[in-house]
Amino acid sequence: MKPLLTALVAFTIGGTVRTQAACTMWNVPSDYLSEFGGCETAPGVMIFAPFIVSKLVAGEPFIEYLTLKLPYAQRSDSPWAAGIRQGSIYVEDFEDGLVNTPGLAMALGIMGSGFSVDEDDGIMGNDGDLGRVYYGGFNTGGAVRAEFTADTEGRYPTYAGWVMDTLDQSDATFAAYDPSGNLLASYNYILQWGEFQFVGVYAPQGIRAIQSNFNERLFVDHVQYGYAIPEPGTALLTASAALAAACRRRRAPARPLP
Repeated sequence: MKPLLTALVAFTIGGTVRTQAACTMWNVPSDYLSEFGGCETAPGVMIFAPFIVSKLVAGEPFIEYLTLKLPYAQRSDSPWAAGIRQGSIYVEDFEDGLVNTPGLAMALGIMGSGFSVDEDDGIMGNDGDLGRVYYGGFNTGGAVRAEFTADTEGRYPTYAGWVMDTLDQSDATFAAYDPSGNLLASYNYILQWGEFQFVGVYAPQGIRAIQSNFNERLFVDHVQYGYAIPEPGTALLTASAALAAACRRRRAPARPLP
C-alpha cells in the first residue's frame, strides 16, 4: 500500500521519528507537530494512524501541512499487509458471524451486518454493504474493545489494531493497554475521513487490549494482531530462497533403485 501524502511543499519522509515529547507515530517527520487531537505513547511504542501535522516554514509567512490517510478497502491496504501474507498477523473480519481467531475476544460492542470493509462481501466498490462489522453505539456506550490472551509461550501480541469509521465524525479515540492494564498509547480526534481508516499500535511490552470510543456510532472491522512484520524485502528473500531450494531439488541426481 502507498499511503496518500499531501503537502504545500513536497519533501521526502525518511523513517520513523519522534514527533512530540510523548508521542511516536509512524511516518511523521520530526519537525512536524500534530495539527489536532492528542497523542501519547509509552517508551518504545508506535501508533499507526491517519494524521494531519504542520510546521511553520522558516523565513516564510505560512504553515506547511502534511496529511497521511490510511484508507482501507482490503487486507492489502494494511500497513501490516506483509505480516498478514506471512501469517504472523491474524485478521478477524467477523464474516462467519463469530469471533474465532486465536486469542481474541470482543469485550465491548455488538456484531452487526452492513457497512463493513469493502472486500468482505466479495463485491469491490459497494462499501461492503453485505458484510459484517462490530458496532459501538448508544446502547454500548459508544465503545468497542478487543482483548487478547497470551499464546502458549506466554506472549501477548506486539501489534494490534483495526479499521474504523464513525460516519464522518472526528472525535473518536483509540487506546492500547499492556498485560497489567497500563496505558501504552492513546490517540484522540483521529477520524474525519468518512471512510474506513486503519488505526493500530506496536508495543514490544505486549498488548492486552485495544479500545475505541465515540459519542455516537462507531464501526470497527478487520481486527489485526500478532507478533511480527517482515522487514522490507524479507518476503522476497524468503520466496527466492524457496525457489532456489526447489531448483536444487529438481537438479539433484536420481538415486539408483536398490
